[in-house]
Amino acid sequence: FFYEKKQYIGEQFFNIDWANGDILLSTGVTICNKSLKYNGLLDELIWLNTYNFGKFKLDKSFIAEFWLKNILGTDIHFKQINVSDTSNVKRQCVFAEVKVEGKLSLYIQRKISVIGSENVYRNGVLYSYDDIQATPRYYIKLPSNHYLMLTKLRRRAFLKLFPEKKKTIAKIIRVNHLNIKQESDFVRLIELMNNEVVL
Repeated sequence: FFYEKKQYIGEQFFNIDWANGDILLSTGVTICNKSLKYNGLLDELIWLNTYNFGKFKLDKSFIAEFWLKNILGTDIHFKQINVSDTSNVKRQCVFAEVKVEGKLSLYIQRKISVIGSENVYRNGVLYSYDDIQATPRYYIKLPSNHYLMLTKLRRRAFLKLFPEKKKTIAKIIRVNHLNIKQESDFVRLIELMNNEVVL
């Protein structure tokens, strides 16, 4: 069972409403048309049993990929990837949205983090609430299967990841009038780098 903690200021789910979705298990079996929510705070997929309205946290180790259908008019594809944590010491499996797959691939972990706390009075009783907000992580998978990670979309930080190709990438950004602080332009940049065989 999934017991939802509600003492948060902010949204813990990537999709606020239940979405119809499909799940590809690690065994290769696909489970179709289930009511799903992705919890970015816990990095867990939650299933609503529409027969008894029970909420269940699904076993992450058995999920290879999943799709949330018709979110913002399109299907959103998530895949479980194995990446290093921020200290680069240990590896962990996380769900990440698939944005680009090719020689260079781009995955976005729709992470939600606790950034503080607030005390709130309700009916004369003091409660402590956690402040949460979206803190996405951007993983770029190289042809070597090594991952590079960004926590913020900054032109300078991105160019530092590719020191030998810095001038070529800067030219792609300039010619295509890309502002890579915008996620859509950043996705476009990775697509263009693949098309122009930068690596």
